[in-house]
Amino acid sequence: MSRNVSSKELMLTNIRNALINKSKQPFPNLEGTEQVYSREEESLEVLFAQELKAVSGQFVFCETGAELVEILKEVVSIRELKHALCPEPWIQELLEKNGFSDFLKDGAVTGMDAGIMACDALIARTGSILISSRLASGRTLPVYPPVNIVIATTEQLVYDIQDGFDLLRKKYEGTIPSMINLATGPSRTADIEKTLVLGAHGPREVFVFLLDQTS
Repeated sequence: MSRNVSSKELMLTNIRNALINKSKQPFPNLEGTEQVYSREEESLEVLFAQELKAVSGQFVFCETGAELVEILKEVVSIRELKHALCPEPWIQELLEKNGFSDFLKDGAVTGMDAGIMACDALIARTGSILISSRLASGRTLPVYPPVNIVIATTEQLVYDIQDGFDLLRKKYEGTIPSMINLATGPSRTADIEKTLVLGAHGPREVFVFLLDQTS
């Protein structure tokens, strides 16, 4: 007498059989290496600025380190940022070389008004910032302070996410960091009464300073 087979047992049997008896891929060349999205005619700088602004981010293009520091001082003064943490050595050197030292090089992220940090890449198509745990800012600095100030160079600006991961692999010699985050503008939520709130789960303001390395 045959016993009744539950739907769960039947599903598991089908999965087990599918794993044992693998069928051929009917379209082996379906997934190619070509870009899914067509490239825009705008330059990467302009495209990134447009997309970042669309998600409430702030973009600043700087030709020199001196210009970057001058605008950064204005941001710090207008936003009344008293406590800023900048753990990235090359950014520390850049800022101090151009006359700005009003930041901490280490310390707890709690209580900080702003985080001045680097990134691994900037994604022009979405206006996103690619960061990883291998950066000096680690996992916490991009999350805790209400203001994120990202300093990047034009060499880090790429078109799409795949290009960003290619840059990441090249930078870390083929290894992938344990944590990768793709941040697109300030933190936002509309869970409460469908009202958009910025800074609910992270920074409420994001500034991206792009330093030109072609000049």
